[in-house]
Formats: sequence, C-alpha cells, structure tokens
Amino acid sequence: MTTYHLDLGDGRTEALDSVTKLTLVGTPVDIDTYAVGDFKSPVPLWGSVVLTRGEQRHPATTRWAEDVENTDTHQDIVLIADGRRIRLAGAYASTTYHLDEDDDPDAFAISFTDITTDK
Repeated sequence: MTTYHLDLGDGRTEALDSVTKLTLVGTPVDIDTYAVGDFKSPVPLWGSVVLTRGEQRHPATTRWAEDVENTDTHQDIVLIADGRRIRLAGAYASTTYHLDEDDDPDAFAISFTDITTDK
C-alpha cells in the first residue's frame, strides 16, 4: 500500500490517508501508475486530484484547503508517494469533495496547472 504526504514547503508536511481520482487533461489516471511511470509531455499536464487527510493535521494544510478557489493560494506543492516526489505547479484547493454525507468529510479536490515527477 502506497503512503502519501502533502508537502506545502517550509516544513509544512502532512500524512494523507489517500490520493485518488487523478485526472490529467480530462483523462483519469491511476496515481500509483503515474508515480512509477516515466511520463514526459511537451505541454503542461493540467488536472485535478482528490486528497484525503489523515488524523495528524498540519494547520497550514487546513488553512490552504479551506480557502477554496482563492487565487492567492495558488502555489507549487509536492505529493510524496513512497519517496517519489510528484510536483504539482500552481495547485489550489478547487472544491470540497463529497458524493454524499457518508463520504469522508476530510477529502478535498485540488487543481493544478502542471504535474511532473522527480526521478
């Protein structure tokens, strides 16, 4: 099972329960497949992904995730998947994510302008 962390920079890192629903330029992509793949693109791969928070929460993540659609919060972040670093450029909390009231209330979607991996 892959472990995930969200890194907002400056030591603001938080463990995540899950990372799901990665979409790149409108196409669903499995996050684990992306993390181990060798994706290269001559154009930015914009998209979105759903992050689910764990029990240990960093206050910076709370502030960032709750400030939905605020253009001032766009920033480059890193998702760490079992040591692999996935960089999301221009990321921001785009919406809260609930299919119904039984879904995890700590899941939120982020959008980004480009995605790359450090190998």
